[in-house]
Amino acid sequence: MQHKFLFFLVAAAMAWPSWSQTPEPQVQPPHIRWGISAGANRYSEPGLMQLKGPELGVHARLSQWAALPNAYAEADILLGQQIYTSKSSGSMRGVANLETRWRVMLPLFGASTDRANIDAGLAVHTLWNDLRGTSTFQGVTYGGYQRSAAQLWLPVRWQIDDVWTLDAGWLIYGQHTSMLSEVNTRYQDVVNTQRKGQYAQVAMNVTLNNGDALKPFVRYTSLADSNSVAMGGKSWMEPQSQRWQLGVVWEFAAP
Repeated sequence: MQHKFLFFLVAAAMAWPSWSQTPEPQVQPPHIRWGISAGANRYSEPGLMQLKGPELGVHARLSQWAALPNAYAEADILLGQQIYTSKSSGSMRGVANLETRWRVMLPLFGASTDRANIDAGLAVHTLWNDLRGTSTFQGVTYGGYQRSAAQLWLPVRWQIDDVWTLDAGWLIYGQHTSMLSEVNTRYQDVVNTQRKGQYAQVAMNVTLNNGDALKPFVRYTSLADSNSVAMGGKSWMEPQSQRWQLGVVWEFAAP
């Protein structure tokens, strides 16, 4: 009887590690997908000026988070080389234009359906123009300056059949900075507040045989007049603007 009891204790001791060690769940790293783009950008302030020219972009999409498996984050960085023209101050070439967009999205009505999905979230956009330099119009020389903006948006996305993507967004709050001190030392930089604006974008997804995808897109953005700021005995306002962007994103298959 004692031999049987000792045998049981030895067998239990040998099996103990398998009882006590619970395998840890494997945490999968987030999934990231990269893309590059080429396109054209046309920005205008009706009746005042316009900027137009080519732009290149880098794009990233981060998804499959452990904490929020249905959420995803996206980033777009677009760099353009613009031509400035104005009816009252001439023209200028080689104007750098940098735009970034950062957004986090979640399904609006739970899990996706087989045919369509609606997502919503928050987005931060930044803009920068380097208009430093001079332009001449009717014998008068005008000095340029840097302009920048930071904006908070409410984006909504409707994805249909993994082919079409419709994006829309509404401006929550924005600030636009004009560095007028670069034009005249007597001036101060002006910061205007923007509260009304919207954008819409249509994109198509064309999957290639190797898993890559081509995504042609058209995007339109409109911003209303900003508030007015007094400086140097004048009122300064960022006027209504429109921006058209079109191009194609080449998105690479995940490794």
